[in-house]
Amino acid sequence: MQNNYTAPSVEDLKSPKRQLFAVRSLALEQNFLYGKDKGRVGDEDTSPSRYGELLSTGSQIRGSAHLQLAQQTLMGLVDPDTQRGQRGAWLLRPFHESLLWYDARKASPSRHDWSVRKVYMRGSGITLARMLADAGNVMVRPHGLRAVDAIQQALKTPSPLAKISEQLEAALPRQHFAMVESDEKNAWEQARDSRLRDLETQVCLHADGVMGQGSASGPEKLWQLRTALALALAIHVLKTAWSITQTPAADRFLLLSFGDDARAQDPVRQQSEDSFRRARIRLAEATVSTLGRRMRELGLQGHKEWEGDFEMRKGSVADALQDVSHQLRRMTHPSVEENYLTLARTAVENANYGRSEDGFRVLFESIGLIAGTRYRYLTATPDLLGALVGALSTRMPMSSREFFAAVRDEWGFVINQEAAAHTSLAGQLDGAALERNARRAERMMSEAGLALGLSDRTTVVGERAAWSGREVRV
Repeated sequence: MQNNYTAPSVEDLKSPKRQLFAVRSLALEQNFLYGKDKGRVGDEDTSPSRYGELLSTGSQIRGSAHLQLAQQTLMGLVDPDTQRGQRGAWLLRPFHESLLWYDARKASPSRHDWSVRKVYMRGSGITLARMLADAGNVMVRPHGLRAVDAIQQALKTPSPLAKISEQLEAALPRQHFAMVESDEKNAWEQARDSRLRDLETQVCLHADGVMGQGSASGPEKLWQLRTALALALAIHVLKTAWSITQTPAADRFLLLSFGDDARAQDPVRQQSEDSFRRARIRLAEATVSTLGRRMRELGLQGHKEWEGDFEMRKGSVADALQDVSHQLRRMTHPSVEENYLTLARTAVENANYGRSEDGFRVLFESIGLIAGTRYRYLTATPDLLGALVGALSTRMPMSSREFFAAVRDEWGFVINQEAAAHTSLAGQLDGAALERNARRAERMMSEAGLALGLSDRTTVVGERAAWSGREVRV
């Protein structure tokens, strides 16, 4: 949206760091304009800071009406999955382009002024945006461009809330665009990395599937798009870890459990817990392996100053990282692989190398893939199932058996006995348990309007949708 739904050159790229501090103040009951005293809003007595204070309390401003009602409506659009930490990280559900903003943060806990900085959102969104708007693979580029056109149409659908947002922001003194930072440019260029070709293909095809549905509303498509993109990124990270750690093909899966039995009597849930646990272990192992390989490469290049290369994690032991640096400096390169891996494990335990594993977990949590508290397992909410159906909409309708097979191929999810046949689950779960799991998944999809049961043995997945001007009947 910041770049007019096109793919500019890296020199012309505009930063996604968008403030919308007036709308934020109203929607989140927090004065994001605190301390901004330059300029005036509406009259000589109202500074931007005072304006933000009035908005945060829903107070009437000269010429306004029903601001409290607008505030209550906007508060209802806050995405609960973003309500962690400072309110600057809270986002509205994707609804209209006038309500899209970027993370903001206080300079320090003791200060009350806010700024939009590179904090929580890093480069992934910029990379995914270019994949859609300017795919390197000419075979999937039309899918990406079609998805972008549909995204633009959905985000520009007329809305009374859009008018409120535009009026509130227009009252502020003129604001300048945030400067593009070097890592934003790097994230844009990263979309051309050959290692991301599979991710690009999945992003373009699934976004086109979601946004091309004929009977879904604009907001529903946008919500499904958010889920599809988060899922594509998380699964890409996991597949990369599987590749780096040379995980056997039989172990490259995630088991989704749809049971409501007690944990002790639910073997599918127990195996689902194990599949999630092993996925996180693979991510940690991949981090150690990658770090060890990088240590070896730098050592061969004659790297000497290792002390500044590790950012110590809070609560870790500084001596441990100093010892790693000392050993790397004294080591004769190349050394045996195990020496690098040992040092890499020590570094991972004491430095900040958990971002890939944490990001993977947070993405799964945000789209409703993780359930449970002490014993966490993988499942799918009706919203997530809707996104899966939407991503595959160009291939709909299909039987539930075909759908479960497609879900296994696209994302590695195992739901029924047939999908588990060539995995290590084959010797750990009996087929009856997996088939009960599949029936429960079918029932959930039927209740959510995503599938239609034609008989005791036949369930058809899909919806009445117009695709490329053609009616598809379920």
